[in-house]
Amino acid sequence: MGQFKPLQPLNGESHLFLVGQSSHGFWVARDLEGRSEGIFRNQKEAVRFALSEGGHPNAVLLSPNEVEPSYGMGIH
Repeated sequence: MGQFKPLQPLNGESHLFLVGQSSHGFWVARDLEGRSEGIFRNQKEAVRFALSEGGHPNAVLLSPNEVEPSYGMGIH
């Protein structure tokens, strides 16, 4: 059986990332606040980026829907 890990509280430096596959087959990791985004060839790399940039172990929300890159339009 897997071990349960409680959710970690977010601090001011933490961000949540939406990770999903685009209609073109690439994987997108986008900060929900629009501060950063990455486009990747596979899910593993997208999740790794989101965890690294998010600042906490609960930084990733996997989307069941397509996630299209903003190409910098939503990045502040």
